[in-house]
Amino acid sequence: MVYRFDEDAIIIVEVFRKQTQQTPKTVIETCKRRLRQYDSLLSTTMDKNKRKRLESAGWKVGTAPEFLGLSAQESAYIELKLQLAKNLLKRRQAKKLTQTDLARIIKSSQSRVAKMESGDPSVSLDLLVRSLLALGASARYLQRVLPH
Repeated sequence: MVYRFDEDAIIIVEVFRKQTQQTPKTVIETCKRRLRQYDSLLSTTMDKNKRKRLESAGWKVGTAPEFLGLSAQESAYIELKLQLAKNLLKRRQAKKLTQTDLARIIKSSQSRVAKMESGDPSVSLDLLVRSLLALGASARYLQRVLPH
């Protein structure tokens, strides 16, 4: 699957069966063309006109939870993990630490820190919270950054 995260959307550009380590050039070209088309249809906010333009161009418009068929609880859980991941990245960068530095602090690996910061599904909430605490986050800080 080829996708892009925008500020207000997740764009699923192409779904295909990968048969080699590399993404086929035809898929890459198709994705580039579709993203150029999508970007040309964008305005600054998702208004009715933008929705109509996208739908008339063949795009399916909806929320990520609708597209993925998520329940309210699943959606809240994902939002929670993404907020923690985003704040872990911000806090690490504010402390001028590399991913390797943070990995040493929490006794993990650089690749695990990268997964944590990207919101990878394999990362537990426990690990995200413990890592934020290891960087000096307080319980009050965590309350402020979590979605309400």
